[in-house]
Amino acid sequence: MKKLTQTDTEIRTYSNNTELINERRGQILQGAIEVFLRKGFNATTLRDISQATGFSIGNIYRYIGSKDDLLHLLCEVRSHAREGLEKIVSENKDMNLCDLLKECIRYHFAVGEKSRDFNLFFNREIYHFSPADRRILLESQIQIVDFFKGILERGVAQGVFQIRSTQAMAHNILMLGHDWGQRYWYLSRYFSLDEYTEIQTELILKQILPPASGTTNKQP
Repeated sequence: MKKLTQTDTEIRTYSNNTELINERRGQILQGAIEVFLRKGFNATTLRDISQATGFSIGNIYRYIGSKDDLLHLLCEVRSHAREGLEKIVSENKDMNLCDLLKECIRYHFAVGEKSRDFNLFFNREIYHFSPADRRILLESQIQIVDFFKGILERGVAQGVFQIRSTQAMAHNILMLGHDWGQRYWYLSRYFSLDEYTEIQTELILKQILPPASGTTNKQP
């Protein structure tokens, strides 16, 4: 799981060690998610989280002020999702757009795999999140769509891609990545993550690559 960063909303802590805060909050959050999915958010107590993480309740209170703080931390993790995609772009400046899109799709789907429990929790318990945290979640989704839309628009401008709506295609890519995590119980019966990614990427490219030169859609 990605390390947590300092949040815009201040969450109480009795430690001044930022690295340790991030590490401990990540461990607490991972254990909490497992319990939330098993018992539900309302029924989960800090004692349950203590048993799941191996931390005493007192130690948990060193890094968070309440159970509700964990909801905000979850949103903060999601708010940084675009950073990994931008890193791929910055490290592959000379890569052609088609291959770059493939790499970004592969990364996005891998994040969907790692975030399976998180996404399931979001879907089940979204009504527990504050309006501000819901806005963070929405904005994180918009940022991912805008990222893929940007690559697709560059491809259209360069004649690499041919797309009726880059907005719709970017949204489809977002949801296909989430779908692996949300429907893992079903999809994993038939595909590995690599197989699913390869098949979906192939289908996406078939929809956006222009017809090969000299080909025709006319029937003989």
